[in-house]
Amino acid sequence: MKGQMNNIVRQAQRMQSQIEKIQEEIGEKHVEASTGGGMVTAVVNGNSEVVQVKINPDVVNKEDVEMLEEMVVGAVNQALKTASDMMNSEIEKVTGGLNLPGLF
Repeated sequence: MKGQMNNIVRQAQRMQSQIEKIQEEIGEKHVEASTGGGMVTAVVNGNSEVVQVKINPDVVNKEDVEMLEEMVVGAVNQALKTASDMMNSEIEKVTGGLNLPGLF
């Protein structure tokens, strides 16, 4: 019984190490999402940090500021979701879909 527990602990430690490596690698990756037919694009890294926001000059008009603000929010939220999905997908590869509280 004690041997099994030691094996489980070693496996969990290996998984945690792999997850930390994945988190580091994904932190360096970028995802992008756009709204308004590509008029506003947000680029986010794997750490869920906004790296860049691109706005097509054709969108900038005093009367369209509210729409532009909504498109920026939409692009950023979509990019953040894509980055989160990417992280979850990579972690699932390590854990086999197990929910291991406190491991990541």
